[in-house]
Amino acid sequence: MKAKIIGTEDGIIGVQVIDPRGNTHLVEIDVENEDTEDLHAQESYPNDPTERTAEQNQIMYQVRARARYEAHIATEHDILLPDWDPRQLRCGTESLENMSLKVFGDNFRDYYHALINPEKAREEYGITEGSIEFPGEPQIVLIMKGFCIDDQNEVVNVLPDMYIYYTNDQTEQTYTAGTSASCSDETTQLTVMLPPFVSISDDFNYPEDFRASVINNLVCQIRDIYRNMGEEPPANVDIEGFGKPAGNFDPDEF
Repeated sequence: MKAKIIGTEDGIIGVQVIDPRGNTHLVEIDVENEDTEDLHAQESYPNDPTERTAEQNQIMYQVRARARYEAHIATEHDILLPDWDPRQLRCGTESLENMSLKVFGDNFRDYYHALINPEKAREEYGITEGSIEFPGEPQIVLIMKGFCIDDQNEVVNVLPDMYIYYTNDQTEQTYTAGTSASCSDETTQLTVMLPPFVSISDDFNYPEDFRASVINNLVCQIRDIYRNMGEEPPANVDIEGFGKPAGNFDPDEF
């Protein structure tokens, strides 16, 4: 994808994007009203999503993501949340690397135990058969843990609660439990998002190896931000591991 800002007027940022097929798109982003849907003009694909192929729809969504990313990095406006800004995620990896192992271990121990023992996490968060939205035994598929960093890339708070996604084979929907806590306005919130661990090797050491797993997830999130925009990730983040749980890309391809 190639993108450039072509103008800003009356609170609207215009972004031109050239997709991988060489087609031109114009995306207009209203920075004064975040609830306004972006205007996406193009003449290469049907306007009705139901009339487009799956690949064409994916390209359209990737173009919009690329346009919003360009507006975010090329203007003074905050278009994206920190979790979708590679620069902020890199700051997050640096902040965790600079944390002492003891402080990291004390603050992320509950997250580690939830990932290695999701059955206990289900009980603690009330995700039990008979108390949920669907029949059958629920399965935790993703656990998220937020932390806050300051302008010096130091972790100033690890949010106490976790946010859990669960489902089972009898439903196509995913449900949530937990509290979506947030950081103060003076700090930046980033979120680690990992599925429960299938197994733990005998030589896995806490907290050092778990910190490596958390940092790996943040790097893989950066990787998936580029995939979400239809671009090849930079080589230094194109690594194996779990990143974003969903996006404008097919995880099975990778």
